[in-house]
Amino acid sequence: MTASDVILPRSSVPGLIPTLNNTGWMTETLDEYSGAFTEFAPTVQAECLDIGCAYGVATLPALAKGARVLASDLEPRHLEILAARVPPADRARFRSLAGKLPDVDFPAGSFGAILCARTLHFLRARDIERTVRKMYAWLKPGGRIFLITDSPYVGPWWRSAPEYERRKREGCPWPGFVQNYGALLPPGTDVSQHPQFIHPLDPDILSRVTGEAGFEVMSASFLRGGGPRATGREHAGVIAIRPGR
Repeated sequence: MTASDVILPRSSVPGLIPTLNNTGWMTETLDEYSGAFTEFAPTVQAECLDIGCAYGVATLPALAKGARVLASDLEPRHLEILAARVPPADRARFRSLAGKLPDVDFPAGSFGAILCARTLHFLRARDIERTVRKMYAWLKPGGRIFLITDSPYVGPWWRSAPEYERRKREGCPWPGFVQNYGALLPPGTDVSQHPQFIHPLDPDILSRVTGEAGFEVMSASFLRGGGPRATGREHAGVIAIRPGR
């Protein structure tokens, strides 16, 4: 199979490609922080990690600019499709590994940069914290993480945004957690085709978690999504650096 032979799953939503394991969608375009990863990754000598890579919306441009990339995803079929999409000129700098957060692990100091886009919101609080601490260990000193999550203002859970805002005002450390995701879906939806819970995050939470793990936050903000009705608050992101050389 060549890159020209690969057909991505059909989508009913412009700008989004459905995953094969009922864990949401891959955007067809890069948000600001994922784009920053594709610019930074080629500037470091070490291999870089794109975890939760889906079909490679960030992996492919990072490779095209000269980066070395390990693409990791929960779904092996995503990685098979991605591998077929990698041009021959970039294959020597590409490898892949199936793995599930927060359990997947890598040797300390393996990477110069890590991208984790639209994945952390599928985890519970303790697993988000565990994952970010692991990322700190996986990075070389001076390496950077680029984290992007869905925010409380997108998807079916936008209806819970007032509750999220109330919890945040009252000091709840994880105000966006939605225990029963299925209750927010339209009547007649097959809830078995969706996660049991969802955990949208905001820039403040991402900043707190990365700071507690030892990172220095460089930038944190809401980010615009890729859909035609994007408002600019669909995603939350943080870019942070592991101190040292």
